[in-house]
Amino acid sequence: MNLLKKGIYTLLIAGAVISCEDDNDIFRPVESQKGSGLTEISFSSFTAKVGADANGVEDGTYVTVQPLTIGASTITIDFGAGSSPVTIEQGGSASYDYPNNVASATYTINVTANSASLGSVSKTEDITIVHKASAVASAPASPTVGLEEVLSIYSGGIELNDATISYRYSASGADYKKGAAQYAEVTTDSGNKVIQYSRLSQSVGASIGLDEVVVADAFESGVAATKIHFDVHSDFAVGIDKLKISLVNGTTEYVYNKDLTDGEWVSLDLDLATDFSAPVVKFDEIKFELGAGGTAKDAASLSVDNVYLEKPITSTILNGDFDAKTDHWRFTTFTDGTTTPFGSSSDGSWTNYDGTDNGSKTKGAKWTSSQSGGYLATANTRYGYQALKLTPNTDYILEYEYAIKDDTADDPIGGRRMVGVVLDSHYTDGADAVKNIGSNLGSHVGTIAEGKFNATRGTKVTLEFTSNDNGEVAVLFYAVTPKDAWVDNVKVYLK
Repeated sequence: MNLLKKGIYTLLIAGAVISCEDDNDIFRPVESQKGSGLTEISFSSFTAKVGADANGVEDGTYVTVQPLTIGASTITIDFGAGSSPVTIEQGGSASYDYPNNVASATYTINVTANSASLGSVSKTEDITIVHKASAVASAPASPTVGLEEVLSIYSGGIELNDATISYRYSASGADYKKGAAQYAEVTTDSGNKVIQYSRLSQSVGASIGLDEVVVADAFESGVAATKIHFDVHSDFAVGIDKLKISLVNGTTEYVYNKDLTDGEWVSLDLDLATDFSAPVVKFDEIKFELGAGGTAKDAASLSVDNVYLEKPITSTILNGDFDAKTDHWRFTTFTDGTTTPFGSSSDGSWTNYDGTDNGSKTKGAKWTSSQSGGYLATANTRYGYQALKLTPNTDYILEYEYAIKDDTADDPIGGRRMVGVVLDSHYTDGADAVKNIGSNLGSHVGTIAEGKFNATRGTKVTLEFTSNDNGEVAVLFYAVTPKDAWVDNVKVYLK
């Protein structure tokens, strides 16, 4: 009975407390963030976070400041970059896009919490802004120029049959960071790597340094480059709209200017004799700058890909004496085969390329038994191939020397032979060329097997043929032999 009375009494007390709280807020006063009840501003901290701007661009320069205060009527934020301070209300935030005129910089952010009755409290924090290159969404079209016609400065190569084929020859001494502009190699959304230069202007340039390129001898002595290729891209909102390209040789600059297209890759095939401010003789630097009258915005970025020198396919056989080993004699690709054309050899003809007697052996092209073609063909069969551009419907002569070992061995059906063919087209894939060997403009099957070249041994071939309607022909060599065979001193000339 007493316990029951005690419990009822406790409930009555609790009810009285609740009733008083609801009426007069005596027991749970609500904390006031403003007003005479506070004696000072409470300013614990602020955060400064880097993130994406209103357009979704996240390049490391867009910062949002969020103060945490109690008792402030307004908050002033000075981002420390020389702009006017920003005033916000308590609980708010403010954002600022720092300039991209330098790759990185440290700024002091000052945040002041203000109250008319409580005064003000300030906090500072240093923040280092590092510009990050914006991702490039697209990549330029893959080059189509054959591997033997290109001296690469910067390029991933050719996309062919869902595979990437790297360029075989590269310019020496390439330094992509030579200029004062910011350099980065970035990956596009499609997975292609490109150069991205930022903070370009008419006084700040990006540069690719090279060992000196003599245009007339760019590929080898007497083998000139006629064009230089660039793929360039700019988003005008964060880039440049006009481009100046200079090929630099000491104090001499060969200049080309181009208006860019917003958000699109622009492909440039520039003639070294006619497209620059003067015919280009030699250079050791490629410079990219903002063009005259152009506008540079935000990071002033330019993306660059597929920079290479190009030589034309001509009527002249290159490396016909094989002093440069296998240069200029390969297919771009060979389905189920090899693009290696032959083996380099020091057992070539005793005759020089100009027809004079050398007095000893020279270099040549060599085939072994395991590299034979014809009905002995395997995945290891080797074919020497070189494309030519001749005057259409004109009589020519293919001239070369060959030799075949006469050592004892089981000869193939038809005997040992060294075969030279003039193909009726250009081919990218060696498998297509071999498939069409029978459709040719002329061929010679050499069967004289007297041993390797010496002072008196070696067979000269002069094969007459007439070029086709477009002049696009090619020379091809292969051997069918159980023993070594050689070719040397290959020439094509008018009949």
